[in-house]
Amino acid sequence: MPEIKVVGDIRSGKYQPTLTGNAIVDAALLDHFCHQLAAALHLTPHQVQADHHWNLRFDPQVIYIIEQRIWEASATPGDHHNVITVPATDLQRGQISAVQQQLTQLLTQSSIH
Repeated sequence: MPEIKVVGDIRSGKYQPTLTGNAIVDAALLDHFCHQLAAALHLTPHQVQADHHWNLRFDPQVIYIIEQRIWEASATPGDHHNVITVPATDLQRGQISAVQQQLTQLLTQSSIH
């Protein structure tokens, strides 16, 4: 199983969006989302982690779950099959059902095993 990184806020670099504007709250919300997703997929917590310092670079061996506004603002060229976008409200509320379904589909169709 590949590593899964959840990008919902970025605390460093030129582009620093956040979910709520409060780094402590954002970290707690993202950690909750990661724990919910790991539990639903029967993964260990270290396999699904928040990436608060994402540098807009992609590792092809990592699956990225990225908040939609961050993805749109990143204007990252190319076709990234290892990216799933998620609304900020899903990250804030810990709603994983849509991401879980997309992730399961991505893992079954992908060679990222």
